[in-house]
Amino acid sequence: MKTGKETRVDQQMFIFILSLAAPFALYLNRHLDDNRLTSWSWVFDLVSVYRVGLVLVLFLVLAWLLSLVLFYEKFKSVGLFIAAFVMASLFWSAPEVIVDSSRYFTQAKQLSIYGIGYFAEQWGKEIFAWTDLPLMPLLYGLVFKLFGEQRIFIQVLNTVFYSLTVVLTYQLGKTLWDEEIGFRGGLLLLGFPYLYTQVPLMLVDVSTMFFFMLAVVATVCALKKGGTGPIMLAALALFLVFYVKYSTWILLTLIPVIYLYFIAINPVQTIKRGFATALLAGVMIGIFFLLYRDILVPQLDFLVEYQKPGLNRWGESYISTFLFQIHPFITAAALFAVLTAIRKIDFRFLIISFLLILFFIMQMKRIRYTIPAFPMVALMAAYGLEEIQNKKLTKQVVLSVVATSFVLAYMGFLPFLKTLGVNNLQAAGRYINSIPGTNVEVVSFAGEKAAVNPATAVPVLDIYTDKKLVYAYEPVSREVLERVRTAPLRFTWELPLPEYYLPGPGTKNIDALVIISDDLKRTVPQDLENKISRYPFQEQFNQSSNVFQYQTFVTVYHK
Repeated sequence: MKTGKETRVDQQMFIFILSLAAPFALYLNRHLDDNRLTSWSWVFDLVSVYRVGLVLVLFLVLAWLLSLVLFYEKFKSVGLFIAAFVMASLFWSAPEVIVDSSRYFTQAKQLSIYGIGYFAEQWGKEIFAWTDLPLMPLLYGLVFKLFGEQRIFIQVLNTVFYSLTVVLTYQLGKTLWDEEIGFRGGLLLLGFPYLYTQVPLMLVDVSTMFFFMLAVVATVCALKKGGTGPIMLAALALFLVFYVKYSTWILLTLIPVIYLYFIAINPVQTIKRGFATALLAGVMIGIFFLLYRDILVPQLDFLVEYQKPGLNRWGESYISTFLFQIHPFITAAALFAVLTAIRKIDFRFLIISFLLILFFIMQMKRIRYTIPAFPMVALMAAYGLEEIQNKKLTKQVVLSVVATSFVLAYMGFLPFLKTLGVNNLQAAGRYINSIPGTNVEVVSFAGEKAAVNPATAVPVLDIYTDKKLVYAYEPVSREVLERVRTAPLRFTWELPLPEYYLPGPGTKNIDALVIISDDLKRTVPQDLENKISRYPFQEQFNQSSNVFQYQTFVTVYHK
């Protein structure tokens, strides 16, 4: 008969083997992953699974050892923040792999150059807003204004948002249940490999996740405790999340669910606190909407006409999202949690599961739109793992999830992203910074069936270089606009580049020439050949993984 100690060792060994086997099982079925950015079928065509597996064994052993000690549980909020920040910061070298970053950078740079007054007056007019809301471009622009136009400052801000979201996940779990579930949920949010690829990017998805969780936690606090401070914070958080991204408007249907739960506990006080919060938030939201009604209403119409039908074409499968891009143990624990909550008749669970139910009903399958719900999925999994009686085994499971996800993201996803053609812009930007001179002329070429307008690469190149870029932008013809009317990257053809790229008195002396093209074999016009002949040196950046239709080849000519 085995002793209790021997039984525990057997269980720990089983968890270790299962944790090691899970990613290899996914690898063998990687053809099922249809993610549009980090599909395993693409990643492991370029990354060695054996090298990843060797590192994974070492990290799982470390997770096992850490599960036997308690020191990492002290100072939970600070510990979670530091762990999340350090882990996410290791992904800052990733290139801007999603062209949407060109919009957010352009809006932010216009604020930095022309001021916050110009931004407030011209957002949606001279400042091309597409279907964006102004909160994140405003914050990015203020960062540029205060600290300088450097990508690293934006990455620090987004990493802070990510780390604070981990802390807010802990806080929500602690408030609804206890510290154990909250802390476990915060740790499990580090078990989403896809999230690590989004933190370094100049997008709005990670920040949307933060502002949404801030609104949820602040609302729970306001309804539970009351007080002027918590109510004002909740109202402000609701206002901010309302204007960070249009998709959050759907997510805010969770707020009435929270309200109904607290009414059942404390009806009189909840009604008073809820009314005060809703009134204050409604006034702020309403004032902003009235000020920008001429911009917001057409955007909403366009979302219904263009974006909503497009979601059916641009989506990814639930198998991809919940098995490959989220650790499968998290998904399994979250599903088990549903049964546990039903058995316990725990209505608090509806608060963290509501969004997942909503996504399934709406058939929302685009992973970037589901990112704000990831903290709730982490808490669902934390709730499900509560059923494991041996707490050291629970810790081992949680830490193994974190270790596996980090290794897959760092050893798999990150190297893959660096092989993409868009990395040519990052490499070219660094090279341009190393050559003498100030002014750099940029020329772009688009093929007849190009999926993306190469002119959109100019702001992305601008993200990586300190030089003054000069680009003679010409509006796209009506024929091209009609061809791309239903294209997923239609905005790249409609995005007007700002006047600060146009040649002017201060840009007469051109020190380098950059050609951006989607075709290496394109014939160069004679007038451009004459320009090229003035530069004795050239450097080509022609990397391509041949995964995506959009190719970005860059050649730099300089003196």
